[in-house]
Amino acid sequence: MTWNSTSPNGSISVKANRPPMQQNTTYIESTMGNSAVGTNSVTVRDHFWSVGANEDGRHRFIQSPGFTVGGNPDDVIQGTGMDGIYYLKLVNGQFQWFRRNAIDIYQATPNTLTGTHVVTNNFTTMIAVPANVYGEIFMFVPATNSEFTGQTGFFKSSATVCESWAHGLKIQGTSSGRVNLEFGNGSDASGLNIRVKTSEATNNLTWQYRITYRSI
Repeated sequence: MTWNSTSPNGSISVKANRPPMQQNTTYIESTMGNSAVGTNSVTVRDHFWSVGANEDGRHRFIQSPGFTVGGNPDDVIQGTGMDGIYYLKLVNGQFQWFRRNAIDIYQATPNTLTGTHVVTNNFTTMIAVPANVYGEIFMFVPATNSEFTGQTGFFKSSATVCESWAHGLKIQGTSSGRVNLEFGNGSDASGLNIRVKTSEATNNLTWQYRITYRSI
């Protein structure tokens, strides 16, 4: 159904105006979101409109295409009198939410990388990250010698290399389970890779990693 832009039409009768006016009413209701609560399909709209007194005028969810200029991902220009903007932009192959105010632009939702890696006493590549991002690393072995072993760190990447650092943290119980990791930077970095090793006697453990990162 399309919108009747000339409605009411003063050149026709009231009776003739009734069908296009009803079409416009139906268009507004369906376009703005008159689906019942609990409806879940590709046609459901973001808002509630003519659904119920508690729902009408509120958001069901937020759904948006990525913002582009000339077909390319871009940052939205802040409108006159506006204090902030949230928008989707394509970064590193994924659409992510960004926030812009009068001071800066910030990626509001981080990307994530998860998996496992066997850590030895030599630097090995755990995973590659995109260019020009920064983020946090959390690694853990859930059950080693009856205790939890964990390590945190952070990293940043340029266009060509990723450098990463450990916080120097040991989560330990008995001495037999103490494991401290080192992350590669400087001469230990290699391309856009997070590299890791341990100098402890306990090595060759399979660590789980949880990485979050944002665009610089």
